[in-house]
Amino acid sequence: MNWTLLTPGSSAGREGEEKHCHTPVEVIKTFSSAHFTGVAMAFKDLRSLIAGLEAAGELQRVAVEVDPDLEIACITDRQSKLPGGGKALLFEKVKGSPFQVATNLFGSPARMALALGVAELGRLSEAMEKLLTSPGLAPLPLLVDRGPCREVVERPPDLLRYPFLKSWPGDGGRFITLPLVFTRDPETGEDNCGMYRVRIFDDGSAGVRWKNGSGGWAHYRKHMASGKRMPVAIAVGADPALTLAASLPLPAGLNEVPFAGYLRGEPVPMLRCLDSDLLVPADAELVIEGFVEPGATRNEGAFGNHTGSYDQGEEVPLLTVTCITRRRDPICQATVVGPPPMEDCWMAKGAERLLLPLARRQCPEIVDLSLPLEGIFHGCALIAIEKTLPGQGRRVLDKLRSEGWLQRGKLLVVVDAGDNPLTMSEGFWRALNGVRFPGDLALTPDGCLGVDATRKLPEEGGGQYQELRQDASVSAQVARRWREYGFL
Repeated sequence: MNWTLLTPGSSAGREGEEKHCHTPVEVIKTFSSAHFTGVAMAFKDLRSLIAGLEAAGELQRVAVEVDPDLEIACITDRQSKLPGGGKALLFEKVKGSPFQVATNLFGSPARMALALGVAELGRLSEAMEKLLTSPGLAPLPLLVDRGPCREVVERPPDLLRYPFLKSWPGDGGRFITLPLVFTRDPETGEDNCGMYRVRIFDDGSAGVRWKNGSGGWAHYRKHMASGKRMPVAIAVGADPALTLAASLPLPAGLNEVPFAGYLRGEPVPMLRCLDSDLLVPADAELVIEGFVEPGATRNEGAFGNHTGSYDQGEEVPLLTVTCITRRRDPICQATVVGPPPMEDCWMAKGAERLLLPLARRQCPEIVDLSLPLEGIFHGCALIAIEKTLPGQGRRVLDKLRSEGWLQRGKLLVVVDAGDNPLTMSEGFWRALNGVRFPGDLALTPDGCLGVDATRKLPEEGGGQYQELRQDASVSAQVARRWREYGFL
C-alpha cells in the first residue's frame, strides 16, 4: 500500500500514479508521544468500536429479523430511554437487505468516552486546550491508494439495497442519519466533512440538507454560482473520532480530518474517490459518490426531529449517485433522532467538552459550561463565569451572541461559577437566585433569549453577598468522626 501525507487542500495523483516508500508504521512513528499529545489510540474504524463495546458488555446483538421501516427505530428509541442509555445495538438480520445495522453506539457518556479512548469525557477539554495552543499537533491527512471501503464497487448504484432507516410514521421516507458528507471549496480547494441529513429518494438519487452557514452549504453556494456541478461523497460507518468531528462547528482553519486524527492518535487514512477528486475515509463501511447539478432540487419531506415534532422539510439539493463503493459486508451505522434522551444527546456531551476551550478563548472568564440534554447540543447552554466586574455577565452574553458556535442558541444563561460541577440542577438553582426580572433578560430580534443570572455587584445595585460555607475546622472534625457517628 502506498502512503502520502497531505496538507489540507493539497492534491496527489490518482491510484497508482504516485509511488511512495513510506509504510504505515513509518508514517505513524513520526507522530511520537513527544510530538503528539492528543487522545491516544482510540478505535480506528466502526468494527473495532463494535468489538470494543461488546468486550465491555455494552453491545446487544439482535439476531431475529427486524424491519428498517420503523421497527429498528422503535427498538432503538426504547433502549435509549433506559437508565444509562441502554445498550449499543447490532441488528444482524434486517428485512429486505443483506446488510447489518448498528445504532445507539454513542448512547451514553461511558460509551462516548470508550469510543474516543478516554477515561471520561472531561479529558477531551484537556486535549482541545493542547491542540489550540499547538495546532501543529493535528496530523496531516494521509492518502492511501486502497482501503476496505473499496472492496466492492457498484455500478449502477442501488441505494435501496441498503437498510437506511425510516424512524417515525410521518417521515417523508428513509434517511441516512449519521452521514459524513465530503465536499470541496471550488475556489480554495479546502475540504469539508460535515454531518447533514440525507434523504433517500430512489435507487440512484438522494437529497442533502446542508445547514445554512455550514462549510458544505458555503461550498454548494459557490458551485451553484459558478454554474458547475458539485461533486459530493457520503461515507457511512467511519471511525468514532471522525464521526464526532463531522458534527462539530470547528473554528476556521481546523479541518475535520486532521482534527479526528489528533483525537484518535494517528492520521486518518483517506482514499480518493473514483468519480471525483474528493477524499473519503478508507476504512469506512460504504461510500456514496455523486454530483449535484445546478438548480436540481427536490422536496425532502417531513423528518421526525429532536423537538418531539416533525420538521416539515424543504427543497434540498438533489444528488445524482454515480457509484457506491463498500466493504464486502458493510454495517450501516445509524442514529434515531427524537425526544431526549437519545444518542445525539451524548454526542453533544462529547462536543461540549471539546468546545469549552473555544468558548474560553472568546471569553476568558468562562469557567465551565453545560449543554442540557433537553437542548440537544447548542439549543440551550448554561455558562459559569468568574465574575469580577460590573456588567460582565451581559458582556459575556453579547460576545457569545455575536460570534462562535453558541450564537444560534435559543437560550443562554450565565451564572456564577461555584465549587460544584455545573449540572442542570446546580445551574438552575444558581440562575433562580441570581436573576432579576426583567432587567437581566436580553432578547434578540430572531427570538433567542439570553439571561444574565450572575449575582449583582454593589455597582449593579446588588447587596452584600457572602456565600454559605461550613466552618472549616468543624468540617474537618466531622470528616474525622464520620464513622464514629455510625455512618459508613
